[in-house]
Amino acid sequence: MTRLLTCLLTALALLSGCALDKEEALRAQLSAWVDLGETFFFQSSMSCTAAVFHTAENPRITSLVGRARSLNTGMKMLEAGQPVLFAVSGKSPNAVTEDIMSRDLPQGLGVLNSGLAGVSCMTDLVKSVYYQAIRNPASSLVFVPETGAMVVLDKQAMALIYVRGNG
Repeated sequence: MTRLLTCLLTALALLSGCALDKEEALRAQLSAWVDLGETFFFQSSMSCTAAVFHTAENPRITSLVGRARSLNTGMKMLEAGQPVLFAVSGKSPNAVTEDIMSRDLPQGLGVLNSGLAGVSCMTDLVKSVYYQAIRNPASSLVFVPETGAMVVLDKQAMALIYVRGNG
């Protein structure tokens, strides 16, 4: 019995080590882009990561992330493998993703997949916050092609939402 318990604990320890992201490392990466407050939610598994961090009042993404004020510019930056802040006036993150899909389906599917895959790691409350944020034209969308991560800054909710899938 003791051997079985030891094996189960070892398997659990190995599985927890297989998460896509570690909260501390993710926080360090994102803190270079946005002034983060407390962690509201963090869940990472082998297949997805979802995180929500509180932000300061009037949060903004630093100039360390390239800005694209047009879809064409953003798509060129994505093709070059650069993280991109889509600052397309009047467009929600969801609308930007739809526009990318209509211009370049494979690239659009990559962005969409990031947003959808991370939902598997969310609770119902976090899903609600996330869906509200991606439909809000005041929210900002950052896509990180290197990791396939999608970051949504919801200034009204003072929240930074990070989602990523394995693939």
